Amino acid sequence: MSERLILVTNDDGIQSEGIDLLATVASRFGRVVVIAPDRNRSAISSALSLHSPIRMNEVGVDRYSSDGTPVDCVNLGFYHKLERKPDWVLSGVNYGWNLGEDVFYSGTVAAAIEGCLLGARAAAFSLTTRGNLENTKPFLATFLEQWEKMPLPPQTIWNVNFPQQVPLGVRLTGQDNRAYHDVVEQRKDPRGKPYYWIGGESAPTYSRQEGCDADAVLDQWISVTPLKLDLSHPEVVTRRDEFKRIFG
Repeated sequence: MSERLILVTNDDGIQSEGIDLLATVASRFGRVVVIAPDRNRSAISSALSLHSPIRMNEVGVDRYSSDGTPVDCVNLGFYHKLERKPDWVLSGVNYGWNLGEDVFYSGTVAAAIEGCLLGARAAAFSLTTRGNLENTKPFLATFLEQWEKMPLPPQTIWNVNFPQQVPLGVRLTGQDNRAYHDVVEQRKDPRGKPYYWIGGESAPTYSRQEGCDADAVLDQWISVTPLKLDLSHPEVVTRRDEFKRIFG
């Protein structure tokens, strides 16, 4: 069997300490190729650069930066830089949790989703901005050593979030709900003209449903959440007769 090929990326940028740590831990399990944005591309979700060229620069052995998005970086790996499809796509370690509905905005999670859509086993890893990155290393090593023993259904990724303090352990969780505050702020430039800033300074609040990701990490546990990429609602889909009566 050929050596395991692992693509590592993120949305914090190639300079992030989190991607260095993830690549170092992943290198125990195969050949690691890092392709990541050349700057912070947080909250860019699954954006693709369809209307502008993408440039990629070699910055080290098996290490590349790109002016594209995290999803661009995954595609560059699959279709250009790697000699074959990678076995794993690992994204992170991101600074800032990706809990609840944040998974829809996160470039970190989107990169893992893209890897899954292209046929690789994929996972995203995130840590609160106030957390100690070193605390993630033991679990990362254990997770990567064991995760192939728990097969997932097709089109499913793992979304892993680490607590602020030393973890008490690990929990398999669902996805919570969260609400942001002061989402759009109006400010004035030096000439008195208004401009707008998306993302207030107040931290989000979580519903903290039992068994969900936010409840776990706020209680100092690692949350490991399987995310299914099929967004259709199965309970509603079964109501075909009712739908036909209404819409014909």
